[in-house]
Amino acid sequence: MRKSTLLATLLMLALPLCARAQESAATKPSFTAMAKETRKFTITKIDKASRVVTLKNSKGDTMSVQCGDEVKNFAQLKVNDVVTTTYTESLSIHVEAGGEASSSTETMSSQAKPGEKPSASVMDRTTMKAKITAIDKEKGTVTLHTMSGETFPVTADDKSNLENIHVGDAVVATYTVGQAISVSSPKPKSSTTTKTASTKTK
Repeated sequence: MRKSTLLATLLMLALPLCARAQESAATKPSFTAMAKETRKFTITKIDKASRVVTLKNSKGDTMSVQCGDEVKNFAQLKVNDVVTTTYTESLSIHVEAGGEASSSTETMSSQAKPGEKPSASVMDRTTMKAKITAIDKEKGTVTLHTMSGETFPVTADDKSNLENIHVGDAVVATYTVGQAISVSSPKPKSSTTTKTASTKTK
């Protein structure tokens, strides 16, 4: 999917919701949403020769994972270690005064240091900006112009929200996806000591 098409899709879905996120009558429209999913697995078996690790989830289901060379510090893995995976997805849209249509993408990543348990994360962030070229307050529509030259209208849910935007303003959409995986040692089980009192009878 081209960035311009993605931008159009995000704006068509999210801009009408911006009116619901206003803090005051003078605030420019904005919208944010985020989803996060975390899963945990336990290592039940490690085949060091083939670099295959068997994982078990909380339901008892198992699966085998081939760990390639990109998995640093493979030797630090141990049976009963806990593998945690986290997936996050966020979308934010806001209107800012002035600005030209643009698009940018950045990727950030990290890995465990030598000797640590394996871990890695990667985050991709795409920011796209469309310029407002026309506003029809009677119809409740805003015409947006993208960096690729596409022009399309968006209908706002609340017409009064258009009082806070102007031709020349920019609608900025930021879409972020993050994935992370980490391995940790299992937490030690707490132990309790019970003292038994004994009595002697003469």
